[in-house]
Amino acid sequence: MDSSPRIRILPPDTAKRIAAGEVIERPASVLRELLDNALDAGASTVEAELEGGGIVSLRVTDDGRGMGPEDLALSVLPHATSKIAELDDLLTARTLGFRGEALASVAAVARLSILSAERDGAAHRLTSFPGSPATVEPAPGKTGTTVRVQGLFDSYPARKRFLKRPASESALCRQALVDKALPFPTVAFRLFTERALSLFLPPAAPAERVASVYAPDAPGGLVSEIALSGPGFQGRVVIGDPALARTDRRHSQVFVNGRRVAEYSLLQALDWAFSPVLPGGQHPFAFLFLDIDPALVDFNIHPAKREVRFREIEPVRRALVRSIQDALSDRIRLAGHRDRKAASERSLWEVREEGRAGAGPEPVRREEPSGSTAGYLAGPSEARDERSSWDRIAGLAAEARNRPHDPVPASGSFPAEVPGEGQTGASAAGPGFRYLGAALGVFLVYEEDGALWLLDQHAAHERLIFDRLQAEPPAVQDLLVPLVLEPESDAEEAWLSASSETLREAGYILERSGSDWFVTGLPAGLGSGDASAVLELLRSRPSPDTLLREARAVTACRAAVKDGDELDRAAAVDLIARARELPEPRCPHGRPVRLRFGKDELYRLVKRII
Repeated sequence: MDSSPRIRILPPDTAKRIAAGEVIERPASVLRELLDNALDAGASTVEAELEGGGIVSLRVTDDGRGMGPEDLALSVLPHATSKIAELDDLLTARTLGFRGEALASVAAVARLSILSAERDGAAHRLTSFPGSPATVEPAPGKTGTTVRVQGLFDSYPARKRFLKRPASESALCRQALVDKALPFPTVAFRLFTERALSLFLPPAAPAERVASVYAPDAPGGLVSEIALSGPGFQGRVVIGDPALARTDRRHSQVFVNGRRVAEYSLLQALDWAFSPVLPGGQHPFAFLFLDIDPALVDFNIHPAKREVRFREIEPVRRALVRSIQDALSDRIRLAGHRDRKAASERSLWEVREEGRAGAGPEPVRREEPSGSTAGYLAGPSEARDERSSWDRIAGLAAEARNRPHDPVPASGSFPAEVPGEGQTGASAAGPGFRYLGAALGVFLVYEEDGALWLLDQHAAHERLIFDRLQAEPPAVQDLLVPLVLEPESDAEEAWLSASSETLREAGYILERSGSDWFVTGLPAGLGSGDASAVLELLRSRPSPDTLLREARAVTACRAAVKDGDELDRAAAVDLIARARELPEPRCPHGRPVRLRFGKDELYRLVKRII
């Protein structure tokens, strides 16, 4: 029987290197820790230099407070820190570092040199080699600190094998520097790679700092800054025009107390805040910089502080969504009041306050033919019985779609008559534009201000209906044959119980019988086949504060004209005229209602001389 001990106490040097591996994974980890120290020291300028991707050499210089010889000697010892003195200090610490592990971990796996001087004090240099005690001696230098790390993992081959090639490590170091530079826009940062300046970020406003890194070629005015606040926290969000959205989250980032964190619930909140202006699968250009009371968060989870635990995150989520959606709504509505030509050529973000003079013509006006349905999409100055139109939407839509060979009137708001050949007037053109025809079963094509426009007929009609629903609840029509809903889980049952009253406000009447639920009424404008809209909502289960909007969006989508529906000329002109007046020219799901192609752009496409 083997009597040798199975549990051993590791030698101190081995234990240090293992512990260092939790903090120092690669050159970018070293750079991150050194930048934290520079910023905590109050630096106004930070400079980093890489050789061999930071594996051969990595240097960070700052003009912060510096250290005297006594602090310098202590700085490389394990758990030596100037940031906290006892455990309770974690509740009030606002510094980026507090664990006292960074320099000790670096010293365990690389050759380390630190040159530092306090203001009006003499400079000293600390030199350290893995496995050997550090030495401190006087040296020439100026106020601030310069840290040089050489031969990373030379004494730890098992870890060095997993490093990437120098170019990849340099890219990771650049990202680490950017992650520190964004939440500290008043600090200047320089990055040198192989002795060449590869990145310079001068002091700037937060929006300018973000744009200089992630949208350097974007036209001015596409990126802006908004504020948010709540109990124990405040912050700012740098947001970009929807045109800057991506299919990944590279341009959606969260920073808490100066640290970039992977907090999915806040990234999800950014997506939700932009959902009215972005289609599904798109993620916004949005950077959250949150400053929160340290007592309300815990960063002491991971040595690299990449994770954070909130005591209560819901107030932050609500404030974030509200501030972004308020800003988006204000800007879109102001943009909708600009003159047509200027609005088509300027960014949505370049808001200019103007009166209505020159803002474009009034909507199309015409007399309804005898017996026609009152216009659902009536303009604000038209005295029509809009509520009565809701009682007819379902029948009109069903009747139109049962006549596939006939032109389809748009939910009762477009005239039933079809103009004859050569007929002109409101049925052939509207004020300020000329209708050209339909294309691909989706678009209405018209000319305005010397440009060609494509209007998505479904998105435009959907937005108009949605705005009407937001302003006034629809009439409800009873179903002859109720739709049976059988909840498949306790979560679905709980959601239906909690949401039935809100759904009733949106026009969906749900009644419970035993373990089943029945849809007995729908908003006027939907047919019995559209009762499955409740299933769509059940699958997504929107939160209570967003359910009413989502239900109205579903209603609008199903009640609007569909792709492939043919509108007669008068109906098409009427839809275009009303869509041009929309304050928010996007469908409720974020897709743009219309696209503009300028004459110069079209000429370039066909290689014509401009």
